Amino acid sequence: MRNDLAVGGRSTPKLLVGGLLFLFFFTSLAGSGNHSGLIESVSVSPDGKFLAVEYTKSKNTFIYRVAVDTGHATRLTNAKTGAESSPAFSPDGKRIAFTYSPGNDAPSSIVIGNADGSDLHPWSSPKGDEFWPVFSPDNKTIVFAQSGFFGSYSPIAQPHSHAWSFYAANLDGTNVRQLTNEKFYQASLPSVSPDGKSMLIVTEALDAPPQIAIYSLEHLGKPVQSLRPHVSGQPPGPIFECPNYLPDGKSILFIAGSESGMFGPFDYDVYRLDLATGALERLTKGRRHTESLKVFADGKTAIFLEGHGNWPGTSVKGKLYLLDLQSHKLTPFKVSGLN
Repeated sequence: MRNDLAVGGRSTPKLLVGGLLFLFFFTSLAGSGNHSGLIESVSVSPDGKFLAVEYTKSKNTFIYRVAVDTGHATRLTNAKTGAESSPAFSPDGKRIAFTYSPGNDAPSSIVIGNADGSDLHPWSSPKGDEFWPVFSPDNKTIVFAQSGFFGSYSPIAQPHSHAWSFYAANLDGTNVRQLTNEKFYQASLPSVSPDGKSMLIVTEALDAPPQIAIYSLEHLGKPVQSLRPHVSGQPPGPIFECPNYLPDGKSILFIAGSESGMFGPFDYDVYRLDLATGALERLTKGRRHTESLKVFADGKTAIFLEGHGNWPGTSVKGKLYLLDLQSHKLTPFKVSGLN
């Protein structure tokens, strides 16, 4: 039986970098019929057979599971209202976790259950807003973010926008330990390394530009590696988002912004970075408003959302794309069954 989780009322906070509202726009679905709803994020199961997508319609946001071979989507929960977001599969593919918001400025928290939508239940009792659960490769730990922001006018987060910190806990929610203490002005979803020892995130401080940072999952401390790769045409305040470890642990994928012309819109393209040598490779060119980049477990394919418009926040249509990481070929991925 699927639990009826009533969640929502508040939109999920997302990364603000380079002074641009990069991820506050809603990416709409294209190529799957006439839908009034919008896909906002995507996750991939370990076997590559399913996607989990975050779909918004009529001020509510729900998680759908999509079969990769057919593109057909089915609801994961039976919620009637609310906001479910940022789904993540466990490494064995048996579980799924996501964020939900109960609305009315109440804190968001994490839900965990079976990947088919059964046995969904709250994972923790948040002291602050909790977001973005990610399972460790050994299936024993969940990494997540917590915001110090409660409600619209709370002083808790001042002078920061959300006062983001990252934590890890055992799969049953016990043994919570802090991983960062900078209380970031903004941050991205985390990616856990294949060996389970480190976490990859984009961070932005009030007094420092965005960076791609690697933190240890074994102890609290400063980043063990800070990266600001130079992207041709990037704005003075660099734009980075959606960092992903590749399965070999030696390279990462991420999205970076660059100016497409002196007065033109920004491009948001996918790049691959070798962590040892710093070699940078651009995998896409001239994409618009790319977001929610995820890598398949085989390391051969990535998937991302792309919106189109003349300015961030004014997306007029969007698509899911599969990206072949060797040939750089892009293939549109069509979804049906969203309602």
